[in-house]
Amino acid sequence: MNEIVHTSSDLGSGPVVVHVDASFEPLVPKFMTNRKKEVTTMTEAVAQGDFETVRKVAHGMKGVSGSYGFPEMTTVAARLEQAAKTADAGSIRNDLAALASYLDRVEVVYD
Repeated sequence: MNEIVHTSSDLGSGPVVVHVDASFEPLVPKFMTNRKKEVTTMTEAVAQGDFETVRKVAHGMKGVSGSYGFPEMTTVAARLEQAAKTADAGSIRNDLAALASYLDRVEVVYD
């Protein structure tokens, strides 16, 4: 099972260290690249008022993030999904900005 250690309890600032089982090492780079693409997709969708795309992408991100051992990402994806259901563009933009910053700060350590 994955051991998860974070230097931050939320998406705040500073580095976020995630300890992941070594067997995931070949998969994590693509996982991270895909999450960054999804942030771009959701950012473009909310700008166009396409909340259904935001909801669908966030839902998928929520599931896969938990599987890979990124609970903060799972939490934010769940918030994005809920905000999309209520067309809360402000909350979506705030969470997407925080998520983009988080993705840039994640440091994965393989155990």
